[in-house]
Amino acid sequence: MQKGSEQSTKRDEILDVASRLFYEQGYNKTGVQQIIAEAGAAKGTFYSHFKSKEDLGIAWLKARHITWNSWLNDAIRNKRSARAKIVGIFDFLGRWMADCDYRGCAFINTLCEMPDGDAALREEIANHKNGLRQLFQTLAAEHHSNLPKQETDLLGSTMFLLFEGSLVEMQNFREQWPVEAAKLQLESML
Repeated sequence: MQKGSEQSTKRDEILDVASRLFYEQGYNKTGVQQIIAEAGAAKGTFYSHFKSKEDLGIAWLKARHITWNSWLNDAIRNKRSARAKIVGIFDFLGRWMADCDYRGCAFINTLCEMPDGDAALREEIANHKNGLRQLFQTLAAEHHSNLPKQETDLLGSTMFLLFEGSLVEMQNFREQWPVEAAKLQLESML
């Protein structure tokens, strides 16, 4: 049992180091050798846990999905209405972007490095983004319970696009005005 525990710990260490480096430097600029060196792992240990850098990248994005969603859920957990949760998601965006010094979304940043439309990493990115879009659609349906599903799905997708556009432009300008402008538009939708 001890040996298995040590192996899973080393896997976690490799994943933690890779997570930090992928987010700080970018996926393509971070090499396996750097990850191995900073994690204090042997090459064989790395490859016993991850078949390739892409395999590690997928594990990173899956872990990031869980972490980011827990931050978001914590931010809106105590909001009582769907409307308050929607506005709370945009408030969370403003705080999160300021806290990460406008480094932005790990998923979008990685997507920009993936010219191959069939890359396995793109599937993880799409899964993450679809989950967020579905959250907005669910909240739109709760808020506008009298509207047909097709309309609330469109409304939720539009909220998602406001969120994503704000995120990208906050990273671009390193300022809060994009999310503030999005929240003004959001008010007219609610």
